[in-house]
Amino acid sequence: MKKIIIYVLSFYLVAALFSLRVKAAYNYGPFGEVVASAEALIVQKVVDSSNLIDGEGLRSDYVFGELVDVFAYQDRIFLVDASNSNIVVLDDEYRHLATFGTDETNAGLKNPRGIFVTAEYIYVADTENKRVAIFNHDYEFVWEITTPDDPSFKQYPDDDKGYDFRPLKLAVDKTGRIYVVADQIFEGIIDFNPDGTFSRYIGATTVTLSVWDAFWLFFTTETQRKAQGFRLATSFVNVNIDDKSHLYTLSGLSEGSKVIKKLNNKGQDILWRNGYVAPVGDVAHISGPVKVPTEPSQLVDIDINDYGNYCVLDKTRGRIFVYDFEGYLLYIGGQLGNIGGAVNSQRSLFLSPEALCYYRDNILVVDSLNKNLIVMTYTEFAQLVNRATAYYYQGEYIAAKAVWEDVLIHNTNYYLAYAGIGKAELREGDYQSAMVNLQLGYDDYNYSKAYKQYRYQKMTVIFPYIAAFGLGLAVYLFVRSVRASVRREKEEEKDE
Repeated sequence: MKKIIIYVLSFYLVAALFSLRVKAAYNYGPFGEVVASAEALIVQKVVDSSNLIDGEGLRSDYVFGELVDVFAYQDRIFLVDASNSNIVVLDDEYRHLATFGTDETNAGLKNPRGIFVTAEYIYVADTENKRVAIFNHDYEFVWEITTPDDPSFKQYPDDDKGYDFRPLKLAVDKTGRIYVVADQIFEGIIDFNPDGTFSRYIGATTVTLSVWDAFWLFFTTETQRKAQGFRLATSFVNVNIDDKSHLYTLSGLSEGSKVIKKLNNKGQDILWRNGYVAPVGDVAHISGPVKVPTEPSQLVDIDINDYGNYCVLDKTRGRIFVYDFEGYLLYIGGQLGNIGGAVNSQRSLFLSPEALCYYRDNILVVDSLNKNLIVMTYTEFAQLVNRATAYYYQGEYIAAKAVWEDVLIHNTNYYLAYAGIGKAELREGDYQSAMVNLQLGYDDYNYSKAYKQYRYQKMTVIFPYIAAFGLGLAVYLFVRSVRASVRREKEEEKDE
């Protein structure tokens, strides 16, 4: 009955929003259904060639080209400008500080596609120069990583068996190991040693056949199999890394529910997928002003924050999906549409979003067609959700409970908040209340734990009474049996 009431209320809420022609934000419920949600991300600032200023506050004469990647490090923001073949550096106030990579020497870039910055170096995926170019923080070229010593790549210019080494995206761990996604490479992520020498491939996906394909393959000849071509593993689209050196990867749509992976140092996928829906972006379609197309999301970039949340960018719809470390979808923001430099439009944001990254209390997104940088900031609702998930990640469950209660003020049908409150109550020992909230949050796993503890708690209360009653009954039956036995013996003696 409770589920029916929730469904009816959700239906009328969504219907009311549609009748008012409000472009409402949304999320997904426990059964994959679309539910209305509070707005989570809004535009704070748009940086493009028309309003770009330099470090002195004067108008910069730099004109953005096709922006394809963004990386934030400390108080610097690095933009990869592919069509201008350089890297643009902004400060924490989004002022133009420097541009590098335009020299005609070894420092010159050609259609770069990715960037990663560490305390020591700036690594650039210099795609058309077929290398990874490394710069220091004075923007001076230091060294490069060229074609790996592996048969997958051309070992000499006329080699017709291998592919050109064309790096697209990259990530670097704390020890200096470089992980590269390269074009036309299906063996996995390329792992380079800190000195730039080839080490191995990591995270290669397994080619699987459907039952139908396997059936027909059994009856085909070797010639027919060759004519069908090779069955290649899914290639990776992007890669990033967290502070524990776990690789977060994005793959093609053929990976289904595992387009996002979290790889350990053995290349094993350890990503948690405990959420109501799989972490794949959009999973449903609804009609009305808020339309979710039926095509799968094309996830093109991913970033991870300090407490396990990760955000992914869907190029198909221009949406940003934010998940917690357990795989729960926290909120969704963004949509395709040209904002034309205005910052008061919360729903129409992008034309062709290419990359994103966390930066302080914002999410930065670059758009290759709009040729701009969009600074997304969190609404009060999203700030509360972020705070609650951070507390939960750090094991501060009681602090998280108070924040989850504030979240429900902004969004009463936010099921994850009920589950969060229930988890805190479970750890507080308030099992009865925990069962109520975990049921509202559709957290069956923790509900089962709370129920077992509640049952045990009740049993510990009533067990002494049950034991005393049982003992008394046993004593009574024993005494009764003894008396009956004595009585029988006396009767037998009289008969004798």
